Amino acid sequence: MIVSHFPHGPTIYFTLSNVQLRHDISTYKDSTVSEQYPHLIFENFTSRLGERVRDILKYLFPVPKEDSKRVMTFSNENDFISFRQVNAFSLKFQFLII
Repeated sequence: MIVSHFPHGPTIYFTLSNVQLRHDISTYKDSTVSEQYPHLIFENFTSRLGERVRDILKYLFPVPKEDSKRVMTFSNENDFISFRQVNAFSLKFQFLII
């Protein structure tokens, strides 16, 4: 995959492996895909190059609304970036102190 910010760059090249498309998942037919803009989480992008890659990926997505429940995580482990997308929800618990 090539991501290029025209006209003056930067350009970054990715090799994709172990990709599982949503159409290949058996439960896809029974589910819907959120069209909300996602909140982004970046883990281990701390070097200068990591910060540059993080910025390139970050600018591919629009700014989400605060109430958006869609979350995308990019995790860098030994120069391999893992990507995961989830729909988050919150549970409210009430505690009874006896």
